[in-house]
Amino acid sequence: MNDTATHDLVVHGDIALSNGMVLKAGWLGITNGLVTGSSETPLSGIETVDAYGHLVLPGFVDAHVHTRSCRDEGITATTKAAAAGGTTTVIDMPFDKPARPVNSRERFEAKVADITDEAVVDVGLYATFPPEGDLGIIAEMAAAGAVGFKVSTIEVDPIRFPRIPDGRLYEAFQEIAHTGRVVAAHQENQEIVLAQAKAFQARGDTTPVDHALSRPAVAEAEAAGRLLELAYWSGARLHMVHGTLPRTFELIEWNRAKGVRASGETCIQYLLLTMDALREQGGRAKCNPPLRSQENVDGLWRQVQEGLIDIVTSDHSPYPLHRKETDDIFEAYAGMPGVETLGTLLYSEGVATGRIGLGRFLELVSAGPATLFGYSQKGHLEAGADADFVVFDPDAEWTLDESKMHYAVGWSPYHGRRVRGRVVSTWLRGRCVYKDHAVAVAPTNGRFLPARDDDDRSSNGSRESYSNDRA
Repeated sequence: MNDTATHDLVVHGDIALSNGMVLKAGWLGITNGLVTGSSETPLSGIETVDAYGHLVLPGFVDAHVHTRSCRDEGITATTKAAAAGGTTTVIDMPFDKPARPVNSRERFEAKVADITDEAVVDVGLYATFPPEGDLGIIAEMAAAGAVGFKVSTIEVDPIRFPRIPDGRLYEAFQEIAHTGRVVAAHQENQEIVLAQAKAFQARGDTTPVDHALSRPAVAEAEAAGRLLELAYWSGARLHMVHGTLPRTFELIEWNRAKGVRASGETCIQYLLLTMDALREQGGRAKCNPPLRSQENVDGLWRQVQEGLIDIVTSDHSPYPLHRKETDDIFEAYAGMPGVETLGTLLYSEGVATGRIGLGRFLELVSAGPATLFGYSQKGHLEAGADADFVVFDPDAEWTLDESKMHYAVGWSPYHGRRVRGRVVSTWLRGRCVYKDHAVAVAPTNGRFLPARDDDDRSSNGSRESYSNDRA
């Protein structure tokens, strides 16, 4: 112990700054779980993390996970996997199983209590609302700390994951606009998707790749355009989740130019996998919206480079293999694990290949999602921020092995993939939560992160300025 120490913890390594620049062999000071600043000269601390030769990155923020899409996974397994992958904050979707969507203040507060008992990293929460009933619950859940409200234009389950009719969506968008929270939308045209699936099954076209072929691009693009119109006329702030098409982000950009408050994310699988993965992996590679063509993958990478895509997420939604590997692809569950590999895969395929720089990488998985959802204390290593950081070896070359990951379901669509860059350790508010290939703490280290009411993103003007004068 250093009796003259001025910090609780100091970190010595290549410190990644908010502008993407790196303070080589620099020093990061941490006291009371907060960053106090960085320095080119040595700092003294009670403890020192020697990360010399490694990058010290802000903790990753995965803004799209489903901790309870599968009862076998849950908050603890998901957040352990997050910690192992360098992710220190996740934002969890509300479509929980068994058939318990987070669509009331009581359910929201019960899930907050579970986070306190079960989470390894910090967790923000989306809420949702049912297709019928009093929309006053939106303001109640916003007051309880919901970061936003997830909706879908296609029905997966009538109770857990329903389709919200357009008339109800329009009313809800207006209510959400008053809260300043975001509307996060799954965009697929239900009529197109169901009609195509029925036709494919009638012909006996039920092989894995038929899943992608039966959900054509127009289904996503049409629904995206419809949601953006609702945002335009209601004044709501729209976040388009898991976009798979360059067209989707073109529509977002066009609408932004017209004053619509909109953002968009793609997921790591849509940057790394094509529909050929369905031929190779079968139901393991089934997700909704589906994997697309190489042309679409290339187009998304161009938009990542150009800044049209705001953030990259995992859409972590794992299921056991017996739910994935079915004879009829339309009977297989849709979703895959991904929270543990998000940062490593984007670094490997983006930064290490020269497609994007380190600054853009951090915009996509650290500062960008933190800013977008109002978590100003996350996603950067400036003074006053939570001391969430990742010691990262940029030169490590290794092979992903699903048997060594922390998912309860025990598999990964990236098994056997060679990557460059590896998480050495993960720290949450100055406390180590992952090191030496093992999660270093028990659950309860993570905290619930309520949305901030004082965030300037909440200023949305009057609803009349968006609706009445455009009627």
